[in-house]
Amino acid sequence: MIETYQLVATTYAGLEDVLAQELMAMQADDVQVARRAVYFSGDLEMVYRANYTLRTALKVLVNVRTFKILQVDDLYHQALKIKWEDYFDSDKTFAVQSVVFSDLFQNSMFASLRLKDAIVDRFRKVGGRRPSVDTKIPQVIVNLHIANNACTISLDSSGESLHKRGYRLGRHEAPISEVLAAGMLKLSGWDGVQPLVDPMCGSGTIVIEAAMMAKNVLPGEVGRSYAFENWKDFDKKAFDQIKSATDHQDVDVKIYGSDIDRRNIDNAFKHAEKAQVDDILRLKVSDFKELDKKSDSDFLIFNPPYGERLQAGDQDFYSMIGEKLKHGFQGATAWIISTNECLKWIGLKPAQKIPLFNGSLSCSFRKYELYQGSKKN
Repeated sequence: MIETYQLVATTYAGLEDVLAQELMAMQADDVQVARRAVYFSGDLEMVYRANYTLRTALKVLVNVRTFKILQVDDLYHQALKIKWEDYFDSDKTFAVQSVVFSDLFQNSMFASLRLKDAIVDRFRKVGGRRPSVDTKIPQVIVNLHIANNACTISLDSSGESLHKRGYRLGRHEAPISEVLAAGMLKLSGWDGVQPLVDPMCGSGTIVIEAAMMAKNVLPGEVGRSYAFENWKDFDKKAFDQIKSATDHQDVDVKIYGSDIDRRNIDNAFKHAEKAQVDDILRLKVSDFKELDKKSDSDFLIFNPPYGERLQAGDQDFYSMIGEKLKHGFQGATAWIISTNECLKWIGLKPAQKIPLFNGSLSCSFRKYELYQGSKKN
């Protein structure tokens, strides 16, 4: 009998519905939207597939045990009952990551230590050597979530956050998360066929995610490992079958990216090559003020500088964006993510507003329909 697991995929606030749609397209069972997460169920192959293919998930967690805590020691005693030796071997390193909202625990670190003690003592109890803790690069990650007296212990099947596709080389100042970029593309309604322009592409995240969608290059293909590969019941054959089933699409879509900084464009080229999408991207150094609207560039999506990246001159910069869109891109649709404070200086009325977070920064993702003449006409 195939075992079914209770699973949860975490994401950014505002992307829950698009993540749920991805899971339903994968034929996941019991899909239910929550806050910054989507619950679902499936077998181990679903765990592998979710990690390898989901574009808008940050983590995929596998529920091990859920219980009520009435006193601090309940965490230790319940965790001691879990057959940890069935999940991973003692030669694997592990770490506990906790989120705790409870008066029973002074802080999340104390809760993590109690769970860690229970895991180590369980291995000793069954006659095995104790596994080592590695808080920096653990092979196995145990996730602990406590809200009031409700406790859930899960295995983190992803390891590193799934936004780390593997194509980003080095560091770029304030890059947008790959997961957020993919979510924005899905929220915008971009169909993967319509020509797309990012006129402030930075190191290329938005246009690369768009190209990966268009070609059906899956997030896991670029080259990364997953925590589930260190589990005792890891089925390498099943995972290899998922990886080999990828079907790239031959596409003729036009995706353009430009940036004022030559270094950003150089990095974007390298990232696009690593992501296997350099063949359909058109990248160039250009100032937004100098861009001309092409007949095939009616859909723009971009992430202008804001927050700590822009301090003095916010008003003039965003006013320039509004004027350029109004007079240079008539008939196009533009989606922009920024702070509410910055976006008010664009001077255009948005057709749609979607609240999102870029990191810890509260933002708005806005759609502007750039009519020729007035909307009424």
